[in-house]
Amino acid sequence: MIVFTLGLSAEDGEVISFPVDAGIVDVREFGATPDDGNDDTVAIQEALDQFPGGNRIVYLPPGVFEVTDTLRWPGGEFPGQAQKRVILQGAGEAHTVLRLPESTSGFYEGPPKPLIWTGDKPAQRFRNAIRDLTIEISEGNRGAIGIQFNASNQGGLRNVTIRAPQGTGRIGLDLGHTDEIGPLLVRNLRVEGFDVGISSKWPVNSNTFEHIHLANQRRFGWWNYHQMIFVRGLTAEGRATALYNEGNSWGSVVLMNSHLHGVGAGSQIPAILNQRQIVLGDVDILGYQKAVENDDRDRDKGNIASAGLIVEDTSHRNVVSPFREIEGGTFADVGEVRRLPVKETPEVPWGDPSIDWVNLLSFGADPEGVKDASPALQRAIDSGKKTIYLPPSGEFRFESEVRIRGPVRRIIGLEGRFTTSEEAVWKLVDGDHPEGMPDAPGVIIERLTMRNGGGELRVRQESERTLVVSSSMGINVEGHGTGDLFIDDLSGHLDRVAPGQNVWCRQLNSERKDGVKCRNVGGNLWILGMRSEHRGPVMELTGGGHTELNGLFLYSNSGWNEGEPAFIIRDSTAALFGMNERNFNRRPVSFWISETQDGETKEVRKLPWVYLSR
Repeated sequence: MIVFTLGLSAEDGEVISFPVDAGIVDVREFGATPDDGNDDTVAIQEALDQFPGGNRIVYLPPGVFEVTDTLRWPGGEFPGQAQKRVILQGAGEAHTVLRLPESTSGFYEGPPKPLIWTGDKPAQRFRNAIRDLTIEISEGNRGAIGIQFNASNQGGLRNVTIRAPQGTGRIGLDLGHTDEIGPLLVRNLRVEGFDVGISSKWPVNSNTFEHIHLANQRRFGWWNYHQMIFVRGLTAEGRATALYNEGNSWGSVVLMNSHLHGVGAGSQIPAILNQRQIVLGDVDILGYQKAVENDDRDRDKGNIASAGLIVEDTSHRNVVSPFREIEGGTFADVGEVRRLPVKETPEVPWGDPSIDWVNLLSFGADPEGVKDASPALQRAIDSGKKTIYLPPSGEFRFESEVRIRGPVRRIIGLEGRFTTSEEAVWKLVDGDHPEGMPDAPGVIIERLTMRNGGGELRVRQESERTLVVSSSMGINVEGHGTGDLFIDDLSGHLDRVAPGQNVWCRQLNSERKDGVKCRNVGGNLWILGMRSEHRGPVMELTGGGHTELNGLFLYSNSGWNEGEPAFIIRDSTAALFGMNERNFNRRPVSFWISETQDGETKEVRKLPWVYLSR
């Protein structure tokens, strides 16, 4: 039986590779040779430069590659191509290594210098990603930065280790080298050593993190200034303060399900030094004399709990809950907060691409995007193969219904693009088996993107099975079944959560210019990190369901419709943590929440940092 496995990565033994006709840019074709001890910088850079802005995967096979200068995302022939849609893909953290040799010129003296750089502002660095590899900074490279990363709307890091020995390295992951970084998702990142493990800065566009391990930093595990960071599953260990949320800024933090362990930490060093806004949920703090030190003269200090397990707490006294008849209270005033159980996103085993995978072009799809590719996709689904891939050389058009059924478990765009019509819809269904083939227990749709102006693809979950939608742009997801639904790193919309359905989202970026961005009509919806832009309600919650939102960045620069609420709650419940707005045109949101319970409506006009409905 085909099964989903949780947390499976190449570190578990699976080597990631691709079919020979998948359009992958292999660095070996440009002269890079692993494990030979020679400098591979020029060859890897040539591979990166081949398709600027072209939605291509640059693949690093197993082995150690020596790099002696900064690897830079390509600029292209015109600004619209610059530093975007480039994916650096390894064979697995345990298999692919980029190594900076000892005392490399430019890294041991002078200003800090990154081994990888993916672009500066503005926020046009769509779909950039680094996946499944390790970066090693050797001794004698005091000024080395592992990665200066930038992605916009959709993109991030997955399954990456960045390590440096004692006394070497300035920053592991630098998300503060330029403004307008994000929204993005960083998942399964380990940073060992460096002065600072992660640096996140500047006021837009929010960063989401899950399963982060920081070890043995010298100054701070994580240094946040101005940025909104939404974090689940941070493990930090060492002598330094685990998290510094610097003041004199708009910086805010949501931190949950985390463990901070001071190993040999000084008596005056806090685990968390907070000078702005922070929300904590199920954070275990051990080995520090101080758990959380609040230091912000511009506000009334909140009541942060002492060391041990912090179940719920916040730095600011601004919980707003009109149906509880309190305003300006703390968690202690409202009693136990309803938290939804969190499931990890399932991952499908990669499989053998030469056996388990099939190219959509093999079933007659038009690579020019003129004819409807939906019939070809249906034939591929009904072929019995486990993985269907859309190569990057094609631009596929979908104009009709596709039924996802049978043993297929992955539909993956190898960064290829699509266009759609209003009639296009992909439905995950039960039964209706072609030739009696049984359904796989779950399906993942991933790494797809629409062409600019090419429409949005509807994906409907009409099944009892699990559906994952990941690392994609231009997809609108609708829940109509009872199966679990997972959304990871999506620039699109969650148009419906069905009654009784369970949905988990990590990094949801919704930019619909008018209308509701997200609807829950009676299910259980959990979100880690959401960004919304343009006018129209962020959420509409109806039908008796429950929504938990851990971190929101609302970028309201297009102005706000007078009298329209950002959140509509009707006979449902919500727990909204870490609400943030940025507005530079002096027309911010003027009406935040309209809540109706049993026919009575109450309004919240002021931005609440934490909101707990009845």
